[in-house]
Amino acid sequence: MKNVLKISAAMAAFALAGAAQADLAFSFADPGLGIRPVTNVANGGGAGIGLISYNMAVPISFIVDGSSEPVGFQNTFAGAHLELNLMISPATTVGGVTTANVAGYFIVTDSGGGMILRGDSQSGSFVRIGGTNSILFSDQTGFSYTFGASLLALLAPGRAAANPQEAVFTLTNILTAGGLPLFDPITKAFNDFSANSSFTGNTATVPSPGSLALMGLGGLIAARRRRA
Repeated sequence: MKNVLKISAAMAAFALAGAAQADLAFSFADPGLGIRPVTNVANGGGAGIGLISYNMAVPISFIVDGSSEPVGFQNTFAGAHLELNLMISPATTVGGVTTANVAGYFIVTDSGGGMILRGDSQSGSFVRIGGTNSILFSDQTGFSYTFGASLLALLAPGRAAANPQEAVFTLTNILTAGGLPLFDPITKAFNDFSANSSFTGNTATVPSPGSLALMGLGGLIAARRRRA
């Protein structure tokens, strides 16, 4: 019996190790409709805190690359939508590099309103180097994904997000209201602005704890049947 339990545990561990190498990649390009769908409202998140959002009326083509999954796939959600709710703190500039803390969430939904993916972070970073602007999220600073039903339907049963989990919003064509600087030179709080954006992200995937338990139980039952 002890040997059976060891074998079942080894099977589950082997499955987990192999599955940990699988990953998902996410992306969407700027829709290019001649508008800037990203906006920041100065003090929208409180005194000195900007509130960054995305025009949900603007459709995006959200691409999910699961080619390295156990059951590989690639899927484009045409007509998807992005809900963006990020609070950006005052900026700090050191050595020509401007950074600011970004906290909040984003949700990608399909054309029918079903959730594809959600990302949450309390400690992301806005980074500006020269004219390049990005918002960076990583599991190393507390970022995590949640899979929605529309994404789970594409995955093998029991799959869940695992580290590393990362996301990048690249902001381009930033236009500030009234020609003001991007952030106030004294308070460093961000002024009103609009921008275009593209997105890339990735996450490892593994069997959820529940599916691993079922896998181990299945191995135990099968071993008992063989012994019988």
